[in-house]
Amino acid sequence: MSLLPTEPTAVPGPRSAEILAAQDKVFYPGLSSDGYPFVARSRSGWTVTDVDGNVFVDLVSSSASVPLGAGRAEVVEPAAQALLDFGNEDSHAVFHERMLPLATRLLDLAPNGLTRVDIALNGTESVETAVRVMRRATGRPVIIGFMGGYHGETTTTAGLGAEQSEIGRGLRGVTSGFVHVPFPNSYRSPFGSPRPGGTGDATVDFLRDHILFHVVDPAEVAGVIIEPILGSGGVVIPPDSFWPALTSLCQEFGWLFCLDEVKTGFGRTGEVFAADLWDLEPDLLCLGKAMGGGVMPIGALLGNERALGGYDDLSTGSTWSWLPAACAASLAYMDLLEREDVLGNVRALHAVAVAKLCPLVEQVSQVGDVRVQGAFVGVELVVDPVTKERATALQEAVAEGCLRRGVLVASSTTSFNIQPSLSMSPEAYAEALDRVIAAIEEAVA
Repeated sequence: MSLLPTEPTAVPGPRSAEILAAQDKVFYPGLSSDGYPFVARSRSGWTVTDVDGNVFVDLVSSSASVPLGAGRAEVVEPAAQALLDFGNEDSHAVFHERMLPLATRLLDLAPNGLTRVDIALNGTESVETAVRVMRRATGRPVIIGFMGGYHGETTTTAGLGAEQSEIGRGLRGVTSGFVHVPFPNSYRSPFGSPRPGGTGDATVDFLRDHILFHVVDPAEVAGVIIEPILGSGGVVIPPDSFWPALTSLCQEFGWLFCLDEVKTGFGRTGEVFAADLWDLEPDLLCLGKAMGGGVMPIGALLGNERALGGYDDLSTGSTWSWLPAACAASLAYMDLLEREDVLGNVRALHAVAVAKLCPLVEQVSQVGDVRVQGAFVGVELVVDPVTKERATALQEAVAEGCLRRGVLVASSTTSFNIQPSLSMSPEAYAEALDRVIAAIEEAVA
């Protein structure tokens, strides 16, 4: 007996098509260009139901912002009570009683050395704050980012990010102070082996030998901001050689080391934070998405004393940062992380994805690479396994095939990504991945 809902009859159904056509006349055209071709009516657990009654298996989790499925009563009810108690409250001006417990809880969970918390509405705002903090704390203007990284789509975060040139189009000329180097991507590295006598890592060798020689004086660099695992950029996992080489470079030149864990944080990788996979100790940690338990928007910037404790003259955050309801939801989600074996389930999901998807690299020539870390999967499709030319049309065909089979995946600029609910059963996940595999086989036939 199937653990999944039956496949949709038609996507879009007639009611979805009607609403989507009406929306096209009202909303900004760029809003609909990336959306799924249906209109949702409700969510339940790891499924989404549209207005025509089609039920989809959600392997996107609202861009990884709904970690344990939709509508968990243990998260919704504390948030609802806080809304009844407070409504809205500007947490910059009126501190409420949930703020200190949440900040303390975050620091208890965080990597060693982080002692301070600043509040944010979401992940993008936490990254915006990190950029300002790094420049203020060091008195230096330049921040190093990484190609393939995604940090948001405001002016600053789009300038910092470099997932695809389109995101920063029109902004590069007005967002100065960012220098980019290739993300350490073992599948698509433009570098050879680390040079003899170098840092031990080819990417950091390039940063030291070329960027710091030709492009920017290290004394002008405030620090680096990096996703520990690329999120929408393709679930790219750096080699183990990268982190000691990068952190050593930061220490040598007095740079701040900032991890953007907006997407990887709070269990997605099988650890509470991806930093824990390598025992990293960042100076700054950006948080968002899953921090609100899938119920309320909230973000945070954590820092050590050097980064976030030596001044008080930088105005940060926004009116809706750390609303009482958002803090209540976040605390409730962290209770669930401790009470339920969420991380154990994520590791079981990891094993399922490895067993189901990794063999495709040998079995299907157009599957160039499969990358799995916890409940985080990237599948890269190529025209040719030797040239590694990206098969964009094939990727879209696979995503469309998944949709017809009632499975939502995220088709990014570099790969299609899978982000299941952290509480999805391994058995249901295996069945959902069988539908994904069927879509791949159909598209390459």
